[in-house]
Amino acid sequence: MDTPIHSFVEVQSEGPTAMPAAPAGAIAVGTPLPPSGNTGGKFPSDEPDSVHPYAAITDYLNCTFAFGEFVDALPIFVRQLVDVLGEKFGPVVERPGKGHIGYKKSFVLGNTAALFAYGGQRGTALISLPGEACSVIRDWRPVLSLLSSFPSSRITRWDGAVDDFSGFHSVDYAVACYWRGDFNAGGKTPSCNQNGNWIQPDGTGRTFYVGKRKNGKMLRVYEKGMQLDHRGHPWVRWEVELHNVDRVIPWEVLLEPARYVVGSYPKALQWVQKEMCRIRTIQQQT
Repeated sequence: MDTPIHSFVEVQSEGPTAMPAAPAGAIAVGTPLPPSGNTGGKFPSDEPDSVHPYAAITDYLNCTFAFGEFVDALPIFVRQLVDVLGEKFGPVVERPGKGHIGYKKSFVLGNTAALFAYGGQRGTALISLPGEACSVIRDWRPVLSLLSSFPSSRITRWDGAVDDFSGFHSVDYAVACYWRGDFNAGGKTPSCNQNGNWIQPDGTGRTFYVGKRKNGKMLRVYEKGMQLDHRGHPWVRWEVELHNVDRVIPWEVLLEPARYVVGSYPKALQWVQKEMCRIRTIQQQT
């Protein structure tokens, strides 16, 4: 692993790699990384490179870490953060008077919908990378190295997704898996829910949910192509959402998302790949 980012060695940008001047209120940042090839919210045909028919991606990431002792080095921290995430995450601009889920200060990272927040919450900070932000990260290894290097760092939310561009494993297939008991864990049948027009499907898209967010694990199977306003498009996304509720989410999810998506529901998602990693739930004892 590289030298911990929290050592805050300042990086200078020179020549053509230097970023343009940031707007007023922004924090200066450093040298960028190239953009991502992740499909994100785009159609596969829009991508220059070929895409695996069952491509697995990280589609959401929340990470917290101890930050109180680093507040005075905020500008250097921000430069190194953008150096790792990429130039699209700059400039970093504070949202005046706006906190975020209990944090006193929050910042937007470029035009990626990513957020950085600190202040309160027992001296911790938060990095939040929604799907739009994840889609422009080409290499997760330096991101893992950065975030895991901070003291008390942990993943509090991770979404892993598998795309079936042909739509063979449809929302109706997911419902059939549910009736077969393929989502059952320890003999228990999880709850389910639906969204969209299931009585007379009209091409606007349907979603099938398994499990509940409050329990720390939920699956969404939805008609992604139709969600992007392409009526009748076959693209279906299977998306697992994990929270650190009675479980520890390992950093390896960023490097091998498919293994952990499959490991969350091995029977229903065995079509993705054979290898899988299950995340054990922490059993609370009285």
